[in-house]
Amino acid sequence: MEFTEKALVLKVGRFRENDAWVRCLGPGHGVFTAFAFGAARSRRRFCGCLDTLNLVLFQVGSSKRGAYLTLEEGTLLQGFPALKADAPRLGMAVNCLKFAEAVEAGPAGAKAAFDLLLDSLQVLEESSEPPTDVFPLFFRARMAFEQGFGPDFSACRECGKPAEEMGDGFFLVEKGRLACSACRPASGLCLPASAGTALTLDRLGQSRPADWARLDMGGLVRRQCYEIIERFVAYHLGLTWDGGRFRKV
Repeated sequence: MEFTEKALVLKVGRFRENDAWVRCLGPGHGVFTAFAFGAARSRRRFCGCLDTLNLVLFQVGSSKRGAYLTLEEGTLLQGFPALKADAPRLGMAVNCLKFAEAVEAGPAGAKAAFDLLLDSLQVLEESSEPPTDVFPLFFRARMAFEQGFGPDFSACRECGKPAEEMGDGFFLVEKGRLACSACRPASGLCLPASAGTALTLDRLGQSRPADWARLDMGGLVRRQCYEIIERFVAYHLGLTWDGGRFRKV
C-alpha cells in the first residue's frame, strides 16, 4: 500500500539509533503508525517534520509483505510556532491531540476527526485572545458528535417541548436525548440540564472552534456541560481523563 497524505503528527518515538516511529492522523486513513527508517540521519527526507503537533505532507509506503507502513518522505506544511511557545495554549492542544489519538478514528470518521483537530489547532495558533479554558472539553464533545454519536439538545424526546421552554430538564446519557421534568424516565442515567445548558450544547454541535468563546458558560451551565460531556464521552466512546491521559473505561 502506498499513498500521499497530509497528516497531523500525534506522537513520535525512537527505536534503535537512527529510526523513529510516528503516530499520525490523516483525513483519508485516520490514525495510523508508520516507521521512519534513518530519520535521525536524514537531512532531506524529513527536515523539521517529525515533531508532535506538526502538519506534514507524507509519502507513505509499506514493507515488502505489507506488515507495516513506512514514511518515505515528509514536507512540513505547518508547525504552529505561536501555539508551541505559549504554555496554556500548548496544554490545550496536547489535550486535544491525546483525545484524537485515543478515539482512533478509522477511515469512515477520519476526515471529520482530522478537520476538527486541524481547525482547533489553527484557532489556538491564530486567536488574538486566549481561548476559553473549556476549549478541550468542547473539542471532546464535538469529536464524539462527529464520530456518529450526535445527541439532540433541541427538545424533549417524548413530548417535543423545546429546550428553551423546559426550565430544568434532564439529559439521558444512554439515549443522547433531552427529557423535560414531566417526561423524565424512571431508570437510566439522567443528568440535570437547564435550558441554558441545552441551548449551549445544541449550538456547540453546530459551531466551529472559532465560535466556542462566544458560547454561554455561566457557573451552572459550565458545571452541567462538564458533567454531561464527560459522562457522554465515557459511555459512548469508552474514554475518560485519568492522570494526564485518556484511558478506556
